[in-house]
Amino acid sequence: MRGILAVISVFWFSLGIAQTAAFGAIELEITGMESDEGQILIGLYNSEDQWLQKPYKGAFGKIANGVSKVIFRDIPEGFYAISVFHDKDNDGQLKKFLGVPTERFGASNDAPSRFGPPRWSDAKFQLLGGTLKHSIQIH
Repeated sequence: MRGILAVISVFWFSLGIAQTAAFGAIELEITGMESDEGQILIGLYNSEDQWLQKPYKGAFGKIANGVSKVIFRDIPEGFYAISVFHDKDNDGQLKKFLGVPTERFGASNDAPSRFGPPRWSDAKFQLLGGTLKHSIQIH
């Protein structure tokens, strides 16, 4: 009997933990495009190990009057960072010349790119449920 009660208690406890996991949304506004040509490619990352390698979620943004707006919904609480670039030619690739991007790009917190890509520690932010509004200026 004790074994059954223990199993039921663990089940109800774990169910309670699962129900308390908070989710939120990230409303993103991207500015700094030179034109409305092409699209914006957006990567949302949830770990330093995956930063600029494999996004947790990705999106394409349309540009209107030099601005693109995208919303990521149902995102668990945690630390995230965002990278974006203006894909002017719609080929899905960040164009580079001698390793230097030729298409405009940016990251959350306007993380600088000093002699290389922005660092996770500069770009990361915390989502604590609710809706987080974030803006990125591409350069």
